Amino acid sequence: MRHQRGVESVRFDSDIKGLLKGVGIGCSILCAVEMAAGIVIYAAGFFHLKADPVSIIGVILGSVLGTAVAVAVFWWMAASLQKSLDEAASGGKAVKKGVQAGYNKRLLAQAAWVAVAVFVPYINTVCGLIPLLFPKLAIYGLQITGKLNLTQPKSGGKGGET
Repeated sequence: MRHQRGVESVRFDSDIKGLLKGVGIGCSILCAVEMAAGIVIYAAGFFHLKADPVSIIGVILGSVLGTAVAVAVFWWMAASLQKSLDEAASGGKAVKKGVQAGYNKRLLAQAAWVAVAVFVPYINTVCGLIPLLFPKLAIYGLQITGKLNLTQPKSGGKGGET
């Protein structure tokens, strides 16, 4: 069977799969914490905010949709990285060039989400923008807990490590 142009499946290495799983779980936890904090802030009336159904729905929509965008962009970046690593291993283009190729598109996707979060009235803007930081925070959490170590090469790797 032939793949349609532009539709490719990427098989992730175990390292990247582990990173994606850790970031996905971390982002989900941070999303739940953000929703709980937002609801508490509204329910307690902090900053003169009143808890009404529209406000609570805005917090939930902002948190969930913002997290979905952040995780999707992170997965997109990981797929670009894996594809570039695969091509470099088979003598193709350089890894850096392949990863940077989709950078502007991923940045544009995030910018589109920022515009949606700012201009759609039923989405809490702050709760929609904070999740864009979740992948980075999840990676920090993985490093702190020792589940991700980016500074030491693996022994017995695929080669190229010194």
